[in-house]
Amino acid sequence: MSTREDALDTAPLGEPGPLPLWEDLVFSEPELPDDYTEAPRSFDDTPPPQLVRTINLLPIPEHGVRGPEDVEGIAAHILARAREGLADLFAHEDYAGYEGEPTEAWARAIAEHQTGIPYTMPVYFYGSQKKVAEGVARQGRYPLVGQCQQSVTTALCIGGWDGGVSGDIGAGKDSQPYCARLGKGWTDVPLDLKKWPDELWADVKVGSCLFWSADSIGSGHVVLVVRKHPVDRKWQIWDTGTSFHDPSNHLTAARQARMLWESHWWDFIPKSLSNGSWPFRGIGLISGLGQLKADLRPRGRARLILQRRSDKALLFRSAWLDMEAEGLPISWLLRGLRGAPFSDQIEATFCINSPPGLTKSSPRGTPLLDCTVDAKGNARMHWSWQWKQGYHERKNPAVWQPDAPFLAGAEGAGKAQAVSWPEAPGRAEPDPYAEAEAELRARRERRARGVLRSALLSGVEDLERVAGGRGAIKEGARGAGAKAIQEALIALGFEVPGGADGAFGKGTADALKSFQAQAGLGADGVAGAGTLKVLDQRLQGLPRTPAR
Repeated sequence: MSTREDALDTAPLGEPGPLPLWEDLVFSEPELPDDYTEAPRSFDDTPPPQLVRTINLLPIPEHGVRGPEDVEGIAAHILARAREGLADLFAHEDYAGYEGEPTEAWARAIAEHQTGIPYTMPVYFYGSQKKVAEGVARQGRYPLVGQCQQSVTTALCIGGWDGGVSGDIGAGKDSQPYCARLGKGWTDVPLDLKKWPDELWADVKVGSCLFWSADSIGSGHVVLVVRKHPVDRKWQIWDTGTSFHDPSNHLTAARQARMLWESHWWDFIPKSLSNGSWPFRGIGLISGLGQLKADLRPRGRARLILQRRSDKALLFRSAWLDMEAEGLPISWLLRGLRGAPFSDQIEATFCINSPPGLTKSSPRGTPLLDCTVDAKGNARMHWSWQWKQGYHERKNPAVWQPDAPFLAGAEGAGKAQAVSWPEAPGRAEPDPYAEAEAELRARRERRARGVLRSALLSGVEDLERVAGGRGAIKEGARGAGAKAIQEALIALGFEVPGGADGAFGKGTADALKSFQAQAGLGADGVAGAGTLKVLDQRLQGLPRTPAR
């Protein structure tokens, strides 16, 4: 058995070239084994390393806090623990035996820096996929949100990939030739790994990407192999917290929260995803993985909240922490909460937001995720799944939102007066964000009444009118509608000369024609109801069902 090396395998990464066809390697009929069709299989015999599991296997740490009334002492202990990193976690027996693997440092870096990232589209927060890849590959700045293909792109960039020409391996059928251009690709393999020839199993290494996709609009899913079992025909996948074939023992799975994490051992490939509408398409192996990024910094900010469990009274609120400046990935914050002092009486929570000012619609920063501790001292993550793509419905804004830090009963500079639960505190000065937040509320109300559903297009009056069958947006148009279309095209990876300036010129028309041609529409450069509908679907990027 032999496999065909891609002709461009030795070419510098990122250089465009002809897209090779993938070679089909068929050794048996690729049918899902019967024993996997009824229910997910348990892999309890040999649990693979899983950071979110191992955090809660760490011993409860000792502390010198006098009692539950010493909330400053509790907060100081949690923050100090968070800043210690994960050395003790990776020393746990879960990770024993993998130290000598050449890709293990990369696998651990992926888990450390991406665990807990909400499963959503980073383009809504950071711009095009290319910008996301460049941020990781060139600056070491990884995003705090990540959909399946973007999270895999980030993981590959952490491992030394430069992001290629487009900054992403893509989604849907289009992703296959892009991925194949970067290494090798196979479109037809047995779904049962035990049926693979030894040569093929040896050839598909850590860094392989598995693709599923629909036949239309480019929806799909991609996962990444982060470890191969040292003995058995099994691999571990970089996937989401509600992985489609994993047992539901992850702390977020029962709450339908989707997080990026290390899966259980897989010894098969699921035949289809998303209720059977996304067939398995193939495997791609990315070339060029090697040097681990040494300086990885998260974007975002977080603050620690302490509340009394019995009545939810606010006891402590830290100032906002700049996660990039502090070098605090979400996984470190999660580890800091493990065994928090007096957790049976005091609930500790890290509220994690996108950076302030990252998007015009959210000048304070968008709520993304909560990390909290339960009454037994276990660290948990919570993210509310929504089709708004990442806007976490965090309750009680009077507790977590005010800029001032808070200590119950304290007065003086830097201390807010006590607030009654759940009343909002009064403000002595005008709120500089009030105007922007009022506009955001108004846009959300318009969105609720409109036809469009994506975050970039919904609520824009010009576009809602066109989507309803009245008129079109075309060359010569100016205003919010033209600007939203430009932002949407940029978010989907199409170059718009001059950026999103609100002026629909020839460059915007050409970019729209490219999108229309790719989507199988008439390429006239005019945004009518049909084009807006498909554009809106692409931006949503996922099927409208929370089940995977």
